[in-house]
Amino acid sequence: MVGMRSKRSIALLAVLLVMVAGSGCGKKETVKVGIEQNFRPFTYMENGDKKGFEVDLWQAIAQKADMKYELVPMEHGELIKSVKSGAVDLAIAGMTVSNARKNNFEYSSPYFQTGLVVLTSTDNGVIKGKEDLAQKVVATKNGSTAFNYAGEIQGAKIRSYSNVADVYNELKNNTVDAAIFDERNAHDFLQDKAQGQVKMVGETFNKERYAVVGKKRNKYIGKVNQGIESISKDGTYETMYAKWFGAKPDKMPDKIKKEMEYEMQHETVKGR
Repeated sequence: MVGMRSKRSIALLAVLLVMVAGSGCGKKETVKVGIEQNFRPFTYMENGDKKGFEVDLWQAIAQKADMKYELVPMEHGELIKSVKSGAVDLAIAGMTVSNARKNNFEYSSPYFQTGLVVLTSTDNGVIKGKEDLAQKVVATKNGSTAFNYAGEIQGAKIRSYSNVADVYNELKNNTVDAAIFDERNAHDFLQDKAQGQVKMVGETFNKERYAVVGKKRNKYIGKVNQGIESISKDGTYETMYAKWFGAKPDKMPDKIKKEMEYEMQHETVKGR
């Protein structure tokens, strides 16, 4: 009788375990994804709605990867802090792949290539590119790669702001000589709000690639990479790119990735 009871207990326990396991099936984790509130045309808020190229891009990636998610808008300065603290699982908001961050964070495959540009007032005939910024007051966004680059310009007087809108306002008000920031965001500003008071000078410089970022050993990055690959192959990426930038992409994500990997390998060999 003892043996029979023991067998029945084991059988009952097995059934309960199956039921518990089954109750968790079908429930997807909600992935919290940080986006920036004011980084047109990539991620931004408009009348309470989340918009931008990267918002559309993420929605397509998540659909392909079968991921449930919540977009969490925040200021630029909070994005990396929120990923690091675990307040969000991932961030997508013009996050440049950076060797300096690779020890603490993990990047997806890159999906966008851009660069930095110099802006100045329309009537400024002295500043014609980044070579003319020594001894000039240069505005940029705090914590951005543009801020890091500007800080290396010898003699330049850097003023940084948490919001890029403040950078552009300073430029329009002639309280700074120039600004350095992302090329696509600068184009959006020139078309939408510059009112003819600001111009872009010189060439695009400091090649940058955007990727989704998470903490090291992030369990979602693999799915994100699969999603990026899928939307690149089925035409979704090209359609979204044309919607937001008015033309087909010069480079697809797979080519951006290959070029970035080649350059990193070349830098490693060169540094030995």
